[in-house]
Amino acid sequence: MKDYIGLLLLVAGIFIGIWFYKFYQKVSLHRRREKARICEKKAIDLLKKHGFDILDVQKSASYFIYVNGKPREIKVRADVIVKKGKKIYVAEVKSGKTSPSMNLPATRRQLLEYYLVYRPSGLLLVDMEQEKIKTIEYSILKKDYYSKLRYILYALGVFFIGFLVGFLTRGE
Repeated sequence: MKDYIGLLLLVAGIFIGIWFYKFYQKVSLHRRREKARICEKKAIDLLKKHGFDILDVQKSASYFIYVNGKPREIKVRADVIVKKGKKIYVAEVKSGKTSPSMNLPATRRQLLEYYLVYRPSGLLLVDMEQEKIKTIEYSILKKDYYSKLRYILYALGVFFIGFLVGFLTRGE
């Protein structure tokens, strides 16, 4: 009989422990979400203070990837879409101590994904721990205006030379 009571108490203890763990996770998640919500509101004020106009908050978008030919929808949600002058930016708000760091692969990938999905003029990382706005640029995405200008000038040069040769050899 003692063995059954001990086993019953052990099983009950395990279930109570699991319940407390799940309860702790739920409370912890609720606190993080609440902190994120408050920080997002503060970030909007910070962005406005720095001259950005708020276009959208929690803007959803999606795209498809194909795995073995089968489409799979991927949904993303940008924290804030802002505008300053003629440029539109996706602003990602980070409220943790380490999350605003571009040293974290997850943060870099998230911002790169936003760039590819939303096609903004630029990306902003809003660090709410330090209350700073960081402009993020990827070298692989930078527009090389000089190369394009060189290409256009080359094409115009070829056209002009062709026109000149055609004009001079037109036989009259």
